[in-house]
Amino acid sequence: MNILEQLDHPGFKPSKSDRTLMEYIRLHGDLFCTTPIASLAKKSGISESTITRFVRKMGFQSLQHFKLSLAEELSRRSQQKTIISHNIAADESIMTTAKKLMSIGMDTLRQTVETLDEEVIAQTVRLLTGGHRVYFIGLGNSGFVADDSAYKFQRIGIEALGLDNSHLIMLHMALIQPGDVVIAISHSGASKEIVQAARLAKQNGARLIAITANSGSELRDCADLCISYRTRETMLETGSIVTKLTQVFIIDLIYTQVVKERPETSVKNKQRTADAVNLLRLGH
Repeated sequence: MNILEQLDHPGFKPSKSDRTLMEYIRLHGDLFCTTPIASLAKKSGISESTITRFVRKMGFQSLQHFKLSLAEELSRRSQQKTIISHNIAADESIMTTAKKLMSIGMDTLRQTVETLDEEVIAQTVRLLTGGHRVYFIGLGNSGFVADDSAYKFQRIGIEALGLDNSHLIMLHMALIQPGDVVIAISHSGASKEIVQAARLAKQNGARLIAITANSGSELRDCADLCISYRTRETMLETGSIVTKLTQVFIIDLIYTQVVKERPETSVKNKQRTADAVNLLRLGH
């Protein structure tokens, strides 16, 4: 795995200082490659020894070797004349792009399945069927997934609420009951509002499940369980269908497992809610 990929998906648990340095490299990669370690320490606010340890965690014997590899990756990226994805060219046909997008989606789901932890999914299902209220929280595109997820589980009799507004999220997390379950959906795992809400929920005794692409994030650190996935987004891809598709896929897997655990109850509740909605359509 190259450096830029490791910044998003580190193969180790980053410390707070590591995360600060990783963000500095993301924002100032070119400068990092040409700056002496003493100046790097001053500019990033990280000690020289921490920088050296970080480089070794990333699999490099020296800072110089790390800088050279990073410079090569940044150079290759700048030479690519693509605007949406590194695999999609501006002058290719619509059908070629469509097939590439389909392939990217399938590859992402395949990688997600390969990295899933069955025990984490099983524990998540046990929490959702334990009789406590379930809160799905997310902002922006992840907020859409949170709302849709709550609706799915409501239809089979799970007391669920989807929240996609930061003020409402904090209000509910302040009043959450011990044992309630919060499923926090955040692609970066670094959304300040979601991390604050997660910490407040934990402080009040809730169980926290994180769904994120960043297994080394602050959200992951405060979660009881983490379900991670892998996607990379360029600036113009932010909120891409692939990310939402992966998040929805994980939710759908959990939902399916809940139904498998309690099939009779799920079918009965799904029918009752369907009948109730049909009353509106029939006008009775």
